[in-house]
Amino acid sequence: MAENKDVVITDMDDPYIRRLEAEKDALEQRIKELQVEVRAINNLIYRKKSEAFAESTGQTPNLKNVDRLFFETVILDALRSSTRGLRTREIYDALAKKGYGMNYNTLRSYVTKMRDKALIQKKTPNSYYWVAKAETPTPAAPSSR
Repeated sequence: MAENKDVVITDMDDPYIRRLEAEKDALEQRIKELQVEVRAINNLIYRKKSEAFAESTGQTPNLKNVDRLFFETVILDALRSSTRGLRTREIYDALAKKGYGMNYNTLRSYVTKMRDKALIQKKTPNSYYWVAKAETPTPAAPSSR
């Protein structure tokens, strides 16, 4: 009786698997490139929104406050997109998901300052959820000039 020997074929021995792996790697690289492009476009959108927000609140964007205005706009958009409001950690996660990495303690500082300026408030007095105040100006869509 013939002896049955197991033949081990590695993935790299199969040209079909090698081709699929190469295609997958190329797609993953293209996805990374597209994510960079989306973040760049989002930055442009939020910069324009923050300018509109500054104008609607009577502020003038300058080198000292442009980043603050930018992040306040991003935070307000995140809160407005939530139906129940967001906890501070959820705001942090929403910003990270959009590609805006920020130290958690820095975000807490922004949230506190936004609360002090009455841009955001707790959903209820004993709540952990932040919501945008109803009368907070919504940045208008940029007009084409």
